[in-house]
Amino acid sequence: MALAGCTGGQDTDSDSGGSTGGSGPIQLTYWHQEAPPQRQAMFEEFTERFNAEHDDIQVEVQGQNWGSVFSKLTSALEAGNAPDFLFSLPAFTMDFQARGELVDVTDIVEDINSEHDMYQSAISPFQYQGGTWGIPMWDMVFLNHYRTDTLGQTSVWPPQNWDEWLQASAEVTGDGQYGTVMPASSTLWTTENIYTLMINNDSYVYGPDGNVMFDTPETVEVLDFYKQMYEQSSPDTTSWSWGEWETSILRGTAHSTIGFSSWMRRLVDTEFADDFSAIPQPYPEGGSAGSIHYVNDVMVFNEEKKDAIGTFIKWMHSEAIYGDWLAKTEPTLYLPVTKTGEESEDFWNHPVVSQYEPSVRAQFEALPDARIYGFRDIHVENDLYIPSVGLLESSNVLADVVQELVVNDRTPAEAATWGQETMQELLGLEPSSSL
Repeated sequence: MALAGCTGGQDTDSDSGGSTGGSGPIQLTYWHQEAPPQRQAMFEEFTERFNAEHDDIQVEVQGQNWGSVFSKLTSALEAGNAPDFLFSLPAFTMDFQARGELVDVTDIVEDINSEHDMYQSAISPFQYQGGTWGIPMWDMVFLNHYRTDTLGQTSVWPPQNWDEWLQASAEVTGDGQYGTVMPASSTLWTTENIYTLMINNDSYVYGPDGNVMFDTPETVEVLDFYKQMYEQSSPDTTSWSWGEWETSILRGTAHSTIGFSSWMRRLVDTEFADDFSAIPQPYPEGGSAGSIHYVNDVMVFNEEKKDAIGTFIKWMHSEAIYGDWLAKTEPTLYLPVTKTGEESEDFWNHPVVSQYEPSVRAQFEALPDARIYGFRDIHVENDLYIPSVGLLESSNVLADVVQELVVNDRTPAEAATWGQETMQELLGLEPSSSL
């Protein structure tokens, strides 16, 4: 699996997991998959700070990458040398919980919640099967980022619905300039874009019973609109990934994007540094506010060292550390999942966060409506437990639906049917009886 801003990187040479301990301080080892150098440096720096403050617990950090961590972790668990804990994502966490590998961390989450007021929308993706299987660490959410000097000057900005969003994008498209970046590559980036529009139009991958519910009139409407928006985007996005997407924004050829804000740290060094803002994702008349988000969590493997792990995680969430750590590790992208973190002066005083404070605050406004496929949804009554969601995400099947729509020029109805059939075959699920 991959994630915006989190791909690439190098594995460490060490394959060791958590130490079994012995005399002296408790030894802990954890993995993370945050490849950019400044993120790696901050994980190391704050781990060293913890070690300096705690004689009884010593923590070692090992950097991995998303491309290989699944197989590497599986092998480490089989060999009995897995890390004591690992920074993870909802689908990744559900997969390993379904394998029976995780320690229930309800008590650690409750302790952090009682002291720092953790947001329920961050906890919900990890609550199922009678436990809490991930400790929320930070959140990331899609917004509609736009050029204030171009799109912001059109007659219908900010758009009140999809029609106005399309109209504004069309007004600035032409002569090698594009109103938006609408991906059509077989990547997680495309998956996240199409699912955000599905949220806006009350379209689903899974129905209330957990079966595939993709081929619906609402999905056909989403695909029809997606195809129209793609006409306002560079045709090269059929092969683009994260790098090309960011470059098109930073070079000024694309004037908006729906996406995470990881690129904004690089924006400060361009001629457009003062020309971007952000709004929550527009939605159609009769539709729903919302966009995709990812709560990054810690999953725990070592029951015997759970108290020591809890000490480290609670230290990371402490008022003196949490906001400072998130802002320094990836400013504007990593959002606190607690009220204490959201009110942290260290977080808001970071120079990049401060420069783009309106956009960061817009992300906080968007979080209550943010959702992700296949997980417990606080907006509707369901209690989904679908470990296959990890397979769906890593397969890029939603992105492949967009490819069928754009590259193979299927009609929206044909693409929706193709997607339904492909998902059922991939996941081994029966179609919803409501279809």
